[in-house]
Amino acid sequence: MSSKKNNVYFSRNGLFIIACFVLSIFISTNCFSENTGADFLKIGIGARPVGLGNVFTAIANDVTAMQWNVGGLAQLTQREVSAMHSQWLADTNLDYIGFAVPLITQSPNHLISGVMGGSVIYLSQGELEGRDANRQLTNSFGASDMALTFSYSKVIARNKETKQSQGSSLMAGINMKIIQQKIETEHATGIAFDVGILSRLFSQDGPFSAGLSIQNIGPQMKFISEGYNLPLTVTTGLGYNIGGVTVGLDVKQQVYENRTIISFGTEFLPISSLALRAGYASNFIASSLNSSMVDSSGIGAGFGIKLFGTQTDYSFVPYGALGNTHRISFSSKF
Repeated sequence: MSSKKNNVYFSRNGLFIIACFVLSIFISTNCFSENTGADFLKIGIGARPVGLGNVFTAIANDVTAMQWNVGGLAQLTQREVSAMHSQWLADTNLDYIGFAVPLITQSPNHLISGVMGGSVIYLSQGELEGRDANRQLTNSFGASDMALTFSYSKVIARNKETKQSQGSSLMAGINMKIIQQKIETEHATGIAFDVGILSRLFSQDGPFSAGLSIQNIGPQMKFISEGYNLPLTVTTGLGYNIGGVTVGLDVKQQVYENRTIISFGTEFLPISSLALRAGYASNFIASSLNSSMVDSSGIGAGFGIKLFGTQTDYSFVPYGALGNTHRISFSSKF
């Protein structure tokens, strides 16, 4: 009987893996290269995932899951809040705050029926020099980008022998995002959706996991009279965790740009309160300065420290001639 259950479980998760990779290949081979706007949505959120080389699709086990694979948000069993600040490239600042709350049923077993969350991403630039059509100096002006996200994630296949989400085998979630971009008095507003799935492979408590995330599904935004696509992205990932070691691999397809990024990363915990991280993303040729500012390539690294119920994470990613970026995040569970 146990063998039969394992075969069914293996078949279900095998089909999940095949579906993830077939979908990503289909999309990557059936799209034309086209520029997008709202590129700030491509920026990696959270010092921990970025320190892993932007590999988090099949891991996604903290509050920043809503920015990587919202399906993984269902792994949370406690309320969690996180904030991040980064001194970004070209005199810009990137700030983020997010929270997640598990929903507990009032049944005798007090199961977690889902996890709700929300976040705000804000990218701001310092004052920019204004010039008229004759290149004469005018008043300076500012520019900013913002995304407000509402998330819901749920276990859709659970190990009946455990009440905890960690024993779950298949999780799915959805984001709704309200996006605003502003330059001086002009602004553009749009809406987008993300969907994500995360599954444990081969056994419900085994070390292997797989994930699929489709982000920025939505209509074109329009700035003044010019319309542009949102940066639609499809990512598949594999993860492995045993003891204090986590290893992950992500394959990301930026659909309209027809660009593929392959990343891998690892996290090692020499002691329970310290995490060391490193990752690598495949190099590619950026089509513009703006694109190169928001896409990570090359080596990234970081560390995390847990003290007194809070976690502090730091990551570093070099961008060659454009400079280096640093992120610092604080999170707490309660």
